[in-house]
Amino acid sequence: MPRLFPPSPHDWEPTADSEGDRFPTKFRSRASTQGVLVTTGPKPRQVFFESLGEFNLLSVALARRDIVDVREQQLAVYRDAAGVLRKHYFDFVVTFDDGTRRALAYKPRDRAERVGFIAFLTDLAGRISPEIADEIVPVTEKDLPRSLVQNAILVHDCQRDPCDETEEMVMAALAEFAGHVTIADLRDATSLGGDAFRAVVRLIGSGDIIMKGIARIGGQTLVRSATREDAR
Repeated sequence: MPRLFPPSPHDWEPTADSEGDRFPTKFRSRASTQGVLVTTGPKPRQVFFESLGEFNLLSVALARRDIVDVREQQLAVYRDAAGVLRKHYFDFVVTFDDGTRRALAYKPRDRAERVGFIAFLTDLAGRISPEIADEIVPVTEKDLPRSLVQNAILVHDCQRDPCDETEEMVMAALAEFAGHVTIADLRDATSLGGDAFRAVVRLIGSGDIIMKGIARIGGQTLVRSATREDAR
């Protein structure tokens, strides 16, 4: 039987397993959203999420250049006010490029207010080991604007493309413009169509191209080449 797909390269490695301390086991409700993202980069790894809010938070965290590691469902063992040993799983623990570790706890704002989530996390911060994280950060949907989430999802999707010379061609075309240019005009200048658009998105994600404003990335988004000041 003829081969349907080309053989895998000799240096191919399977996606690494999740670093979570627990994994989704069942749907909490009919509206439950659970799934897995695979990180991009030289060593792809599975990262699970247990709700749409967690997916949005994960997407934004993975898109941030100052976050170098994201681990989901990280266990913290502590004793409550009565001395009873208890467990809490943080949605994500992220490590920043300066070594700071933050435990992210997501909950919809209405529910967070209803159950006293902030008070719980404030008390928990004084009970967990500092080896878990340097600080606990509560997150709600109000901390995740729609355009920020949409752009993060787009960046992650475009970063999955195989590497080629498209990005170099985009940067060469961008060097011919003074100041800002729309992504559509930059795309047309390369004659690469949609491949150029996706390359621009990847370059925004890597910081080589700077977009103007925080609106959803599209053809009319203004971009420019990054400078040394932008890298600071």
